[in-house]
Amino acid sequence: MTKITMTAAALAALLAAPLAAQDAPMVEDTDGNGTFSMEEMQVAYPDITEEIFTEIDTSADGEVDTAEWEAAVGAGLLTSG
Repeated sequence: MTKITMTAAALAALLAAPLAAQDAPMVEDTDGNGTFSMEEMQVAYPDITEEIFTEIDTSADGEVDTAEWEAAVGAGLLTSG
C-alpha cells in the first residue's frame, strides 16, 4: 500500500505545476527570444527579487524558460504582487 501511496503522491506533484500555472499570471516574452528576463518577469510579478529569479533560473543561464516558470509557480515561488 505504501508503494501505491508514494506513486500517487509523485504523480500529483508532477501534475500540480501545470495546473497551478493556469491560474498564475503569464509572463510576456516581449523580445521574442523564447525565455523570460528579469525585466519581463517583473511585469507579471512586481515583487520578484533577484534572489527568487536566480532560484527559478535552474539552468543558471540568466533567463527563465517556460518549464522553469511552471516549476516556480507549482512550488509557490511566484506571487502576482
